[in-house]
Amino acid sequence: MQRITNISVADRAAPILRRQHALFQPRERGDVFALAYISSFLNSDGTVVAGFQPGYMRHSLSPARRGDMWMLAEPVGAPRFYFMPKFKWSADEHYLIDVASEVFELLSIG
Repeated sequence: MQRITNISVADRAAPILRRQHALFQPRERGDVFALAYISSFLNSDGTVVAGFQPGYMRHSLSPARRGDMWMLAEPVGAPRFYFMPKFKWSADEHYLIDVASEVFELLSIG
């Protein structure tokens, strides 16, 4: 598993990440805090829910499902978390966790 340290948290995203970490409850014993990407949130008529923007939300990750596609992010001054990047990771770049949707407390990583 790749460990990511070239990542930081925007000031406005830090409270959301900390709150999501504090609210985390594992579904099963041994699960860890992760962020999972949510690409859509639709009304029953198929339209996008007002205020929704795709982003990462709190997720309970089982050790049995933690394959090579998951990475461990260790941002300075924020909780560490597992996630699946939506892009090719580069050790030469610096990445930022920011707010994707304040209404739904979704985060962006890029």
